[in-house]
Amino acid sequence: MNDLLEAQVSGKITDERGEPLPGVTVYIKGTSKGAVSDAGGNYRIVVPVGNEVLVFKFVGYKNQEIPVETRRLINVSMEPDATSLNEVAVVAFGTQKKESVVASISTVNVRDVKQAAPRSLTNALAGKVSGLISVQRSGEPGYDDAQFWIRGISTFGAGANPLVLVDGVERPIANIEPEEIETFSVLKDAAATSVYGVRGANGVILVTTRRGLRQKPGISFKMESGTNRPTRLQEYVDGPTWLNLYNEAQLATNPNFVSPYTPEIIAKYGSGEDPYLYPNVDWLDLMMKDHASNQRANLNITGGSEMAKYFVSAGYYQEDGIWKGDNLNTYNTNAKVKRYNFRANIDVNLNKDTELSLGLGGILVTSNYPGTGNGDIWSAIQNNTPIGYSPTYPDPASPGKILYGGITSLINPYAQLTGTGFKTQWRNNIQSDLTLKHDLSRFVKGLNIQGKFAFDGYNYHDINQTRTYLTNSGEVDKYFATGRDENGDLILSRLVTGKADLGFGKTSGGNRRIYIQANIDYNRSFGKHSVKGLLLYNQQDYQNADATDAISSLPFRLQGLVSRLSYGYDNRYFIEVSAGYNGSENFAKGHRYGFFPATAIGWILSEESFFKNTIKGIEYLKLRGSWGIKGNDQIGGRRFAYLTTVAGGNGGYTFGIDANNGFTGRGEDQWGANLTWEKERETDLGIEMRFLRGFNLQADVFKRHREGIFLQRASLPTMLGLQNNPYGNLGEFENKGFETTLEYRARMGNLDISFRGNYTFAKNKLLNTDQPDYTYTYQNRVGKRYNQPFGLVALGLFNDQAEIDNSPVQQFGAVRPGDIKYLDYNNDGVVNSFDAIAIGNPAVPQAIYGFGSTIAYKGFDVSVFFQGNGAASFTLGGSGWYPFAQGGLIGNVNINTLDRWTPEDPRQDALFPRLSFGTNSNNFQSSTWWQRDGSYLRLKTAEIGYTIPKSLTKKLKINTLRVYANGLNLHTWSKFDFWDPELGSANGGAYPIQKTFNFGINLNL
Repeated sequence: MNDLLEAQVSGKITDERGEPLPGVTVYIKGTSKGAVSDAGGNYRIVVPVGNEVLVFKFVGYKNQEIPVETRRLINVSMEPDATSLNEVAVVAFGTQKKESVVASISTVNVRDVKQAAPRSLTNALAGKVSGLISVQRSGEPGYDDAQFWIRGISTFGAGANPLVLVDGVERPIANIEPEEIETFSVLKDAAATSVYGVRGANGVILVTTRRGLRQKPGISFKMESGTNRPTRLQEYVDGPTWLNLYNEAQLATNPNFVSPYTPEIIAKYGSGEDPYLYPNVDWLDLMMKDHASNQRANLNITGGSEMAKYFVSAGYYQEDGIWKGDNLNTYNTNAKVKRYNFRANIDVNLNKDTELSLGLGGILVTSNYPGTGNGDIWSAIQNNTPIGYSPTYPDPASPGKILYGGITSLINPYAQLTGTGFKTQWRNNIQSDLTLKHDLSRFVKGLNIQGKFAFDGYNYHDINQTRTYLTNSGEVDKYFATGRDENGDLILSRLVTGKADLGFGKTSGGNRRIYIQANIDYNRSFGKHSVKGLLLYNQQDYQNADATDAISSLPFRLQGLVSRLSYGYDNRYFIEVSAGYNGSENFAKGHRYGFFPATAIGWILSEESFFKNTIKGIEYLKLRGSWGIKGNDQIGGRRFAYLTTVAGGNGGYTFGIDANNGFTGRGEDQWGANLTWEKERETDLGIEMRFLRGFNLQADVFKRHREGIFLQRASLPTMLGLQNNPYGNLGEFENKGFETTLEYRARMGNLDISFRGNYTFAKNKLLNTDQPDYTYTYQNRVGKRYNQPFGLVALGLFNDQAEIDNSPVQQFGAVRPGDIKYLDYNNDGVVNSFDAIAIGNPAVPQAIYGFGSTIAYKGFDVSVFFQGNGAASFTLGGSGWYPFAQGGLIGNVNINTLDRWTPEDPRQDALFPRLSFGTNSNNFQSSTWWQRDGSYLRLKTAEIGYTIPKSLTKKLKINTLRVYANGLNLHTWSKFDFWDPELGSANGGAYPIQKTFNFGINLNL
């Protein structure tokens, strides 16, 4: 009976060349029943007898629907999808067919940015796109933006950051709502960025926001709620351990020391019998919560018609800090950030040739912080001990209230957090742009003109209602318990008399930016020839309302011309020449403008007949190369440094009968320089390839040479008699490396699989800093990497006095067994500062990478993404790390101090040398002993979701409904595990980077 109702259909699937096409999904239309073609392109599927239709689907090819009818053998030849071949890429001042792009440009998958998105978009970029090196140094809400560089750091001058443009206008991206983003592109080589002239040397990031579509209104709503907590926190020893280590350090320094902290006294600190006289304070547990909350919501509407299109979005984000309050204040002393986003993009067709586009964006950020800054609170946590005093005492005059504890030599961090008031901030950023496009094809086919005007305003307001808190003075009460009276009540000594009221102060400021652009575009094909051209004029006027003097209040202005000409032949050979001619008001007349040309070529080998007929497995192969010159006008120093300034400091003279008339001398203060911009020459070679039916590869190697870096002369002798050495464009810098991206996409029946990975490596070198040679040239910074650490090479720990006596003399103070032994690098018989050499890596990583996968089956989807870096170092030290370095009862002691050298256990693999009390100049030298590898691998994001079947959602008139859970910074693998290595902190004294867990819902109507 089944044979009458069902039939087997088989066949072979080939590509446009007639080659077998494996992995093609074949399914019965309207059902989930399907099959997948094998390695030979063969498929077999059982279909019901009737009017069934088979659907053939494969990435990069058009879907085909073929009625079965009475056929039992159906062979299919798949056709490439023209839309994918004509896919456009965002380039400087426009778009191009992706196949014709010969510059080095990477794109970020916007879907990846939306997953477990943090408050700052900058923290979602690391490892997501090749060519971008990024680090996050803080997790404090509102102040946790990452630093990022395109292809690493390419200058030691003042401006190494890339140019960031949102909808073509220079704007910050940290607080952009991810749901507003349409595309995110990174322009890297000279062919992509030379048109930006004096602003293009450090690379360019282009973000375009979403615009309307010709469709009925589509409503999308997304809401998330979650918690955040530190990825890792350092640990400190408890009170009894601190005291035992204190006694050990004292005795190691002074064998005759008699400690007041006997075992009996130490036991009282551990028993908790009287926490006010014998405190045992865990400052981190006292001041930090286990977790905090965050929420996010977005509503956007997209739609349009032939006459007009629109996209409107409103977003909300909130994140609480992990500081604890005392619940006694009527105000909040925790960190808290709220953000409100609004965007409206409207496109109106005034007639069939003219389109008017309006973009409006608003970002409002309100935040709250303790009256004392985050850095000061962490410093106080590092400086305090668990046994010095109780953070609070009960107020004998007002039951239920507290008094802040303290001693004369320290600041109470808990009092800083809860007793110094609060600060509120709000930042408003209004963005607007108006664009008019007119198609001139009725006169000249392919020609159009465009004009853009943008006005952005930013302002901030800070209101501080605070009390000052100093070590032995200020406006916060400070008490210390000296004992108990005959009734058992605490005897409190008042060390500082504060005040009840909070002080008041405010600051405000802002800036505004005006941008104007006009351009002519030409895009035309003639048979096998394609031509695309651009002529553009732009200018920018930026004024800072925070200026403190007349010079800095003057507007910062840029003006320029841009040209680009692209030619392609037969979709195989491409050449592009481009140039920017622009300048800045910061330079002298006659020297304000520069010319920045670039050229690039590309060759699509896979379109050659010899390739098509001989190379199997590679569907697409393009080679490209570029060379060009870019500029950077963000050189630092004072404005208009080409002008010589006059000031005092040149002596003077007196005269008169009593020599009571005097005049000070005047003379040249800062010498004017032949000031100009930095100039960079960059060479790039790249390859793009699609192969094995689903893999995509893009790889580049590059070399940058920067010259004209603005610096103060350091090689001039003092005998010249200059009051200040002059500045000049003398610095030189080299940066080179490689980057690659690999992607894979496949569909097998109801299973979708995708993979994406990228790797970036960039190594720089100082070529000229105008510094004279060091006494020993191996200590020269020239020839080394930027911010290369220098230090001594640690050989181990001295075992005994005999080893000390038979080793080179270490000139950093007295040396004892258990102290660090250093290498006498120059073999002069002594170890001193001349033996410091380049050690380890700079703090900014040379390499950064990311990889992840998404798997979807029917309504379920799972995504994971890993991100890491390499070749980065930092050095441990400072208060909270070096135990008892400040003497007295000062300094928290990290729990890793327990791993130390002692006479009873003289281990060479101990983390800490012998303990000492006070400064130990020998052991606290910068050296390989304290340097740590800052590389790590992190499970950056993970998400699992389920899309409710449409058979259920359509009853509620919902198009799609998806529920999901995701997380950010979920787990970190690294050699260093004392705190998060990405902080790069010497002692862990920084607001920790946060891991986040969210639950969310996304529905579309």
